[in-house]
Amino acid sequence: MSELLLFNEGYPTGDARAVLVVAGFNQSSAVSASGTTQDSAALRHIIINGNRAANESIYKGGGGNIEFGGANSNQRLVFSEGQLNCLNATVQYNDIGPCGTDYFQNWADGISLSCSASLVQNNEITDATDGGIVVFGAPFSTVRNNTIKAKTRVMIGVVDVKPWKPIGNYSHTVVEGNTIYGGFATSMGNETRGPQEYQAMIKIGLALGPDAWFSDQRFGSNKSFGGVIQDNRFSGAFAFGMGITSAKDFIIQNNTFFGNTSFIGNYGPNCTTGDKTPHPSDPLLEEESTLQNTTISVPASSPFQFVNGTAIGLTCFVPPESASYSWPYGDGQVNSEQTDKGNGTSGTSTSTGSASQTSMASTGSPNRNESAAKRVTDLPGVKGLLLAIAWAMSQLITIGDFIVVI
Repeated sequence: MSELLLFNEGYPTGDARAVLVVAGFNQSSAVSASGTTQDSAALRHIIINGNRAANESIYKGGGGNIEFGGANSNQRLVFSEGQLNCLNATVQYNDIGPCGTDYFQNWADGISLSCSASLVQNNEITDATDGGIVVFGAPFSTVRNNTIKAKTRVMIGVVDVKPWKPIGNYSHTVVEGNTIYGGFATSMGNETRGPQEYQAMIKIGLALGPDAWFSDQRFGSNKSFGGVIQDNRFSGAFAFGMGITSAKDFIIQNNTFFGNTSFIGNYGPNCTTGDKTPHPSDPLLEEESTLQNTTISVPASSPFQFVNGTAIGLTCFVPPESASYSWPYGDGQVNSEQTDKGNGTSGTSTSTGSASQTSMASTGSPNRNESAAKRVTDLPGVKGLLLAIAWAMSQLITIGDFIVVI
């Protein structure tokens, strides 16, 4: 067994850490330890700068900023393809983002995990344009106490328990205690909401099941199965707080909203039509006919209840125009004193869907003929943290403390 260590002496934090800068237009990886004879490789307390300028296109042929794994053991990061070859990964105390851009197919995950018996906790992920944390089947794993925010980009999903590949197995996987912030107003509007300079929002705060993501139902009748989603908290602007479909043997409970929220997604040009048209934007959506042995409940104090509707291809929704008064106040931005202190029931909530139980202002019903919102043009995008099987692209990744065993 060999051992390769890369770290700052004394394990400094903040700006005292060394910075590795990726150089070259066709280079995206800063550290790679995915070959053979690299057992116990470790990367700690290092800042990885993906070094992409504003408006620079993503080099799609490259890898992640960090690639660890393969046929090695006792590593700090993991990369694996196909069936699960890695286990006991711990990814914690990292600042990740921004990741990719919200141009079509220039998206990127913050963390992508396909390692069993693993732990992802206490990370802060900002503006990961694909999924904040994507779990590609990670039985006996826990994803907890992470904070994910959309500030200057549209995020498609935040915590995604939805891919069927490689195996769709979430047995004993627990997703709990994560705090999710959609976009907030960046300037004053009316009493409850204002405009958002970047149209930042989250399409699906927590997505379960492959069909929530893919409108073509490419995985047929296959379902994600076996996990628990509980005690997660949502605030800010979303199309859907949670979208639940094509799953079995799941428990979903005690997930809450706090502070000011709005549910503002409009139908985009890629939305499915006919009998597969997705349900309008709503806080909590389940597609009952696609679920098996799945228990879903909300706290008695919740201002919202799950509604039954088509939950296919929810990623097609787009934000309103940036000048519209659609975004709630909060998260330290303009008029943030209106934000609730976190008891899960106060603050203001608005929705364009059918479940606007506490609506205080209307954004209007989604318009099927409305074109996709204009894309942000001044945001950098590069490749970032890659765990297990999925690409991740980011501008800057700050490495905290990794402990991973394959």
